[in-house]
Parts: sequence; structure tokens; C-alpha cells
Amino acid sequence: MNTSPISTWEGAEAYFTFAHSGFGTALCLLVSVAVVAAAIWYGTHHESRDFQKFHGKS
Repeated sequence: MNTSPISTWEGAEAYFTFAHSGFGTALCLLVSVAVVAAAIWYGTHHESRDFQKFHGKS
């Protein structure tokens, strides 16, 4: 089954967003780490608050 619209690779090009910039790659990494850390913090904060509420400790 050949469902690809590409019939030839002649003239194919690639665009590298951060090819010569280590700053862009580092920025993306730092933003990703911050988002994951914030999600973990929010999840643990929410769960501990609900656990205390469920057991009548607040």
C-alpha cells in the first residue's frame, strides 16, 4: 500500500529552527523542564490538599 503523496525526493528541503543557536535549544529545554516541574508541584499540592480534606484534617 503506497499512500504517500511524495513520489520523488528531488528538491526536498529541511528547515532547522535552531541550527546554529545553542540558546534556542537551551531555552526550549529550560521551558520544558519548568513546565514539567510546575505540573509535578501542582499535582502533589492538589493531591495532598484533597487527601487532608478527605480525612478531615483541615
